[in-house]
Amino acid sequence: MKDKSLQEKNAAERQVELITSALGDAADCKGYWLNAAGKNMPKFYPKGVSVSPFNALVMGLNADRNGYKTNLYTLYNDAKNRGESVREHEKGVPFNWYNWSKYVNRHNPEDIIPRKDYLTLSKEEQKQYKGVHNREIRVLFNIDQTLLPMADPNTYEAVLAKDGGEQIKAMTPEDDKKLRVHINEFIQKMRDNLVAVRADGSGVAHYDSQKDAIYMPPQNNYAHYNDYVQEMLRQVVSATGHQQRLAREGMVMKNGVAPSEDATKQERLVVEVASAIKMMELGLPGKLSNESMPMVDSVSYTHLRAHETK
Repeated sequence: MKDKSLQEKNAAERQVELITSALGDAADCKGYWLNAAGKNMPKFYPKGVSVSPFNALVMGLNADRNGYKTNLYTLYNDAKNRGESVREHEKGVPFNWYNWSKYVNRHNPEDIIPRKDYLTLSKEEQKQYKGVHNREIRVLFNIDQTLLPMADPNTYEAVLAKDGGEQIKAMTPEDDKKLRVHINEFIQKMRDNLVAVRADGSGVAHYDSQKDAIYMPPQNNYAHYNDYVQEMLRQVVSATGHQQRLAREGMVMKNGVAPSEDATKQERLVVEVASAIKMMELGLPGKLSNESMPMVDSVSYTHLRAHETK
């Protein structure tokens, strides 16, 4: 594997620090650690291009820490070209950018062509090549770090109404209804394509790996609908670790032996992070479960640093 450049190492340090800091502060924030204001999913402004889950996590945490009103970001030159330059002395956030500029022949590693030539090939010919991705670190700036609020206040206010947090957006009963319909559709898709989701009267949500089924208590068992949604998402994430799917170490029995304590903690971190990112995609805040809160100090920094150094 190619060694990371100094720029990549510095970016990874910053990304890990944002995540571990947010997890560490969760106890003082009633468990909330991501998108507490309920902003929409991070995207590029103004085209609304979506980003990868990891980049979204880092962008969202950066906006949380600095009190930015949206999760909308832009490149420095793009903002300048729009007449909305980044203000002086602003610090951006690192973004993992993959540049697919070359393609290599699957059967001849010496046969490398540029993207413009690849696009001229027929679909059958394209199948003979695979993309060579080159990871770069770009720096993004939140629109609150630009001159947009002053250069075009009307557009800025419109953006806040659409992509700002719950305290900014005009939430209506119709919005709540749409959210619940969307969640119900998501659960049905999980039933159809991933795992059985069943009602449970025990009052405790859980995933049974032996039966490969999720058991969820009624919604009214939860103080808030958001709590029900994230608990359901936690169980869905757990189901993805099943031996017939991703076979994550923390979910798989080996020779009749349960996963190690370390693997179990790592699995808990995966569940909390992935479910929180999905919550942000829904425009909802992500929080740690009561069971995960005591584990934060021992699990977050250790496992994230291990991942960062790979």
